[in-house]
This record gives sequence, C-alpha cells and structure tokens, in this order.
Amino acid sequence: MRRALASLLLLSCALASADEHVRGVSLGLFSEDGGWSYAPLLDEVAALHATDVALVVPLYQQDVESTTVGYHPRFSPPLSAIRRTIGEARARHLRVLLFPIVRLVETHGPNEWRGTLRARDRAAWMASYGARLLELANLARVEHVDSLSIGSELSTMDVDHAAWAPLVEKVRIAFKGPLTYSGNWDHFEQVTLYDLVDVAGVCAYFPLTDHDGAPLPTLDALRVAWTDPAARLAALSARVERPIVVTELGYRSQPNALHEPYDEGAHVPVDALGLEAQRLGFASYTAAFSPRPSWLVGEYVWNWYGWGGAGSRSYTPRGKPAATVVERLLTRP
Repeated sequence: MRRALASLLLLSCALASADEHVRGVSLGLFSEDGGWSYAPLLDEVAALHATDVALVVPLYQQDVESTTVGYHPRFSPPLSAIRRTIGEARARHLRVLLFPIVRLVETHGPNEWRGTLRARDRAAWMASYGARLLELANLARVEHVDSLSIGSELSTMDVDHAAWAPLVEKVRIAFKGPLTYSGNWDHFEQVTLYDLVDVAGVCAYFPLTDHDGAPLPTLDALRVAWTDPAARLAALSARVERPIVVTELGYRSQPNALHEPYDEGAHVPVDALGLEAQRLGFASYTAAFSPRPSWLVGEYVWNWYGWGGAGSRSYTPRGKPAATVVERLLTRP
C-alpha cells in the first residue's frame, strides 16, 4: 500500500498543471525521412485542446523468434528526430509520454506480432530490449520528458515479472518520472508488471458489436457495450492499486471498426459506413466515460500520424468526421 500511495503521489506531481487528467493524442514517429518535421501535426494536436502527446517510437526485430531489438535504418526515427520532436511538443505546452513499441520486419501470417514473441533465448531478448529501453530512459531524462512507457502489448513477455524487475530498477535510476506499461485489451488482466510501474496502461481495442458493417449499432447500444470493459478495468485498478490510462483508443475508418477495432488491415475502400463506424467508436467511449471515473487518469487517441482525409483507411481521425468527436472527447468536463 505504501508503494501504491507513493506511485499516486509521483503521478499527481507529474500531472500538476491546470488539468490533471490526461487528454492525449498519440503521434507515431513513423516517417521514413529522419529529417521530417512533426511540428505541423503537433500544431493540430494542440488545436484539439490536447494536454498530452504520446510520441511512439517503433523498435524492430527480425521475426518473433529474434533476440535482437534495435532501430530500423528506414522505419525507426533517429535519436536526433526524437529529441527534436520532444522539444517541439514541449514548445506547444504538451506533456510528453515516450512510448516505444516493438515491430517485426518479417512475419509468417497475420497472427505474428509483438504480442506473440517467442524469442529463442528470452534472456538475450530481455538484454537487448532492455538496452534500448535504457537508451530511451536516459534520453527522456535529458529532454525532460514527463513520463515513459516500459513497453506495450508484449503479451508473451509481460508475464515474466522476475525478468523485468531488475530492468525497471535500472530504468528508475535513469529516469525519475512516472512509468507505465500498456497491456493488450485481451490480455491486460494477466500482465504481471503493473506493480513495477506507476500507472497501469491498457490498449482499449474492445469489440463493441458482434458483426461487421451495417446496420451500425446506435450510440446508446455502444455506450452499454462499454459496461463490461469498464468493470474489468475498474477491477484491475483496484487489484493492482494503480490508476488506469488508456494508452491506445483507436478505430480505423472501416466497416469492421466496431467489431474488430484491433484489426490493422484496411480491407475495403473508405465509404460513409466506415467513416461513421470510426466516429461512433470515439463517440461511444466519450459517452461511456463522461464524467471520468476516479480510477481513470485519461486516454490517448490512436493515432494522429498519417495523411488523413475522407479517403484514408488508417486509424488517424485527421480530416474525418471522427476528428470533431475526438476534440469533444478531449475537452469534456
């Protein structure tokens, strides 16, 4: 209990501003041009009245069995770009969560991703991943980042508490701010790492309907569909004695967005049905969590990176009907 109170105190100090809640947007540092500026996107995030931005740093390993995690020469941002973007975010008065994720260069089917890693040597994988995490922790300290995620959706790895504990101790020496870990929506109750961090993160891709496409459920039906996930999240918060932050709240503009919000595939061209499904997803969360329950710190909308517009199949709400709902979500009392 003493550690839990200390965690809450640390978090409250980190969020001691005009608005203590996280009203966040994720911004993937996904450009293949290391010199590309994210400043215009950060302008848009600030214009949504967001208080926080999660800067997503993609790390790569060759396949699910690999033991080496590193920066991809094409798809990972150079450290100089991360530093520059942190500064640009802070210049816009946005609190920064540094949010590393692991991606695979090579997969053998749609079921292989960071949630299914099976390293040939788990100790070697932890050493390699740990080295990258410590690099980011040191960068976070030097650049005055507000908070740091130690990982996200590593479902086959986040059950090994003994392997992570010494790594997190080293991270805390390097970085004094609040830490989070983000469990996947279908696995967060099995995560064993939450006592090592200050805030329990969850990627909230909960299915809200049992079918794709038309007819789309009503907003009231979707609000009710959040009842069970909300109860499970509240139970997690009570069990681990940590507040909850939704680290990823996202919907593609696709007909299956409400049934399979976790599906990263873009299967059909965007039409009015897909745009409305995306809009309803954000609207249902806003309705279900207004006002915020006491155990919920806030959320990060996934993901502002991308061209956007009515023809975009990606998660970004930019230039889509969902953008208005996202702004409403971020400004709700």
